[in-house]
Amino acid sequence: MSVLVEQKKYPAFMHYNTNEGKLKLPEYGRLVQRMAEYVVTIQDRAARQAYAERLAFIMERMIPKGQRAQDVAHKIWDHLAYLTNYQLDIDFPVEIRRFEPSMQPQRLSYPQGRIRYRHYGRLVERAIAKLRDMPAGTVRDQTLLLVANRMKRNLASWKSDNATDDKVAHDLSSYTDGQLTI
Repeated sequence: MSVLVEQKKYPAFMHYNTNEGKLKLPEYGRLVQRMAEYVVTIQDRAARQAYAERLAFIMERMIPKGQRAQDVAHKIWDHLAYLTNYQLDIDFPVEIRRFEPSMQPQRLSYPQGRIRYRHYGRLVERAIAKLRDMPAGTVRDQTLLLVANRMKRNLASWKSDNATDDKVAHDLSSYTDGQLTI
């Protein structure tokens, strides 16, 4: 005898964040965003002003004390105006700076090149490439020892049981095709 399992029907009051829209400012959370959307719908201007001031107070308290800057009030009111799509009709205590998408910094390009030994990192690779171009002498030898020391520390943090001088010397020789040895 087979029993069909019915899916549970969740009540209408249960909302899941995955079904809702994207947050404009995730650092304040969905509740503050809903409160900001609600403040626009208040008809009475005095009540709307009071509600907006309370909401700004709540938003200010969400910022940790160590991160509060001197212009935190200006930042809070700018964020409140942004959350309401600049439709909030109140007497702002500061002049609102309009946020434009062009104000965002450009995305940094991530290096796509392959790293030969990932546990040493790209900086060690660059240092070894510069060492290859340096003329032989005491400066090059001292720099080579510094790079080898860094390689050993990187190797020890990645895989502590295999961090030996022989391994570092072999990898350094492998990097430079035998040009640099310790």
